[in-house]
Amino acid sequence: MPTQVKSWISPFFVALAAFLWATDALIRYPAIDQVDPTFMVFIEHVLAVAILLPWLYFKNRKNIFALTPKEWIAAVITGVGGSAIATVFFTASFLYINPSVAVLLQKLQPVIVVLIAFLVLGEKPKKKFFIWGTVALAAGITLSFPDLDFRFLKSGVDVHSKGIQYALIAALLWAGATVSGKVLLQKTSPSLAAFWRFFFGLVALTGILFLSGTPTTISPLTDTTAWTAILYLSLVPGLLAMVVYYNGLAGTPASVTTFIELIYPIGAVALNTIFLHTPLAPIQMGAGFVLVCAVAMISF
Repeated sequence: MPTQVKSWISPFFVALAAFLWATDALIRYPAIDQVDPTFMVFIEHVLAVAILLPWLYFKNRKNIFALTPKEWIAAVITGVGGSAIATVFFTASFLYINPSVAVLLQKLQPVIVVLIAFLVLGEKPKKKFFIWGTVALAAGITLSFPDLDFRFLKSGVDVHSKGIQYALIAALLWAGATVSGKVLLQKTSPSLAAFWRFFFGLVALTGILFLSGTPTTISPLTDTTAWTAILYLSLVPGLLAMVVYYNGLAGTPASVTTFIELIYPIGAVALNTIFLHTPLAPIQMGAGFVLVCAVAMISF
């Protein structure tokens, strides 16, 4: 394969994964009226593991358990935090806020990663980070509360602020999963990394369902629309996007990856506006644009 062609394959995979993620809210947002968020994410993981396991067994069974202690820890963190809990919080946020707001808030992940490294590990970022990081946080606040009404801080959490908190928790967990995912991919194949991500996510979700007594039925149970939605979420923006993304991530520089991933929030907002009729207010559109640009500058 020519080097010029080969150099485009990994970035193309990242772009394809970002586009597939952009279609997620189109299906997830209507489906949450029929399916509990935790149960929805649980079924997604069941299907992903069921599909990946036979393929890995026949193609790569000798290496399924060939992980170092460090890689096992990374797989658990990625699966439990990023694949399971973060996805549940992200899905639940759709019950309270515009799905486009929830999507755009995920772009705060690079800021969160640097802040965690600064506060926990003592890694001092460059001076320009504080400028663009402040801009990104200000844009995120404006996007979340366009009327700048913060009375909920005194009166207690309201429905809207609850949705914002859920979206930010998802961003925090996915930020940690991004770091652990990079550790896992250093020597582990993308398909095997994706399998353990979904497997440990499934274990966590099974425990959550058992302990919380979350309803594990779809109402009505025979509703083919709900099952079709879950099947799509499991296979397309879930399993397929993750495998494609890991293949692209392994061969694409981090700075390039970040810019290509902008297809996800921009595409999601456009698709949500057109098909879900959930447009952002003009001030939110402006804040979202500023947020995306600030995060791009941080990554650059």
